[in-house]
Amino acid sequence: MDYQQIVNSISQNPGVMGAAIVNSNGQLLHTNIPDAAAELPSVASQIFTNIGVQIKRMQRGTLNRLVLETEDGITLLSGLARGELLVVYASVVEGFNLAQLLESASRF
Repeated sequence: MDYQQIVNSISQNPGVMGAAIVNSNGQLLHTNIPDAAAELPSVASQIFTNIGVQIKRMQRGTLNRLVLETEDGITLLSGLARGELLVVYASVVEGFNLAQLLESASRF
């Protein structure tokens, strides 16, 4: 599956405002997030890596997904099978289902 297909598939979930895929070096590989911040790829990669290190220190295994809830909505950071990182911005609107979004992300 290519990056565009992953982003398109995830974006079909209710409430998803956009998605991006970044590599482990913090470089943007594909996105449909309107006006995505230039720092998005590197910041997302750094957050996921840093939290992953702390989770290992806590002896809680390997980080797969991280869900962040803020006043602006939900941000999902999900590791992909080939080592890339999926970044999803979602809004909690009617029809939004976090479990469904997590299940969708886990397919990749």
